[in-house]
Amino acid sequence: MRALNASSRTLGLPDIMRKPPRLPALTALRAFEAAARLGSVTAAAAELAVTQGAISRQIRLLEADLRQPLFRRLHRGLELTTAGQRLSTSLTDAFGQIGYAVADLRRPQDTVSVKASPTFAIRWLLPRLAGFRRAHPAIKLEVSTAWHGLELDREDFDCAITGCRQPQMNSPHHVWVELLREEVLPVCTPAYARRMGAPHTAADFGRHILLHPTPDRSDWRLWMAGWGGGRFDVSGGQTFDTIDLAIRAAESGLGMAIAELSVLADQIELGQLIAPVPVAVPSGLSNWFVCRKNLSERAAVRAFRDWLLAEAAKTREWSSAWLARHRHEPPIARAANNP
Repeated sequence: MRALNASSRTLGLPDIMRKPPRLPALTALRAFEAAARLGSVTAAAAELAVTQGAISRQIRLLEADLRQPLFRRLHRGLELTTAGQRLSTSLTDAFGQIGYAVADLRRPQDTVSVKASPTFAIRWLLPRLAGFRRAHPAIKLEVSTAWHGLELDREDFDCAITGCRQPQMNSPHHVWVELLREEVLPVCTPAYARRMGAPHTAADFGRHILLHPTPDRSDWRLWMAGWGGGRFDVSGGQTFDTIDLAIRAAESGLGMAIAELSVLADQIELGQLIAPVPVAVPSGLSNWFVCRKNLSERAAVRAFRDWLLAEAAKTREWSSAWLARHRHEPPIARAANNP
């Protein structure tokens, strides 16, 4: 058999035609993976609905098969050896992918579950969903929001829209597609701009209430560093813990928020918000579509991804045209044109 495997590699036969290496008993591998992941034989037994003795026995059988210890038995509990750490990582990944593949087979093929950040979902995705339903009436979308980031390997959803600099998970199990590069700029209501006066210089920002989407005020600092008009004090104003809260505060007339141009395209186009200083500064982030590779070519997921790409292209075109159109228009004129 060894000679046959060697000849198959020489002939360039596909991997699927080669006999895989012999595996230990799957029950032993499952018991070890659960104990390693949970850090406890007791917890592993509860998860797999067997006794603690059964878990311990399967781990001993696996160690005997591999002829090396996978755990150190300490007074305070179990500790993985170097070999155990390597095997644990691979097994958790493998069992996870098997679980996702099985879940996908059980899931209705005409349904796509989507998770997105609240601001992107509310401000960009939601206003466009009617168009998706008209284009794909047979596909059911289940949209939920992720307030504190995404756990791509731990949460049960088909695809997600998330903001990051580069794909945070360089995993062979995921497909990442860039939708929109993030550019930020100040926004406020037309009434606020008329009441407080639109800023022309760095000193003018001193009379404005700056609305910060994060307590560290990093978004305003980033825009200040890139707008080209000099530095101003960003230490005051009102802080929030989400971008959407800061935008809602700006919509209420409280002050001036810093936000992503593409996400607010609809509000700006309708005149609900204006950008008194139409200088968009790249944040270095992008909004990405991501899904597990085994789902990427499912018909409903592919249709949703392609629709997202088409809508994102329209938004990019609008943003470029809007910036070109307003770059030289006085800010007070923009406020007057939007009562």
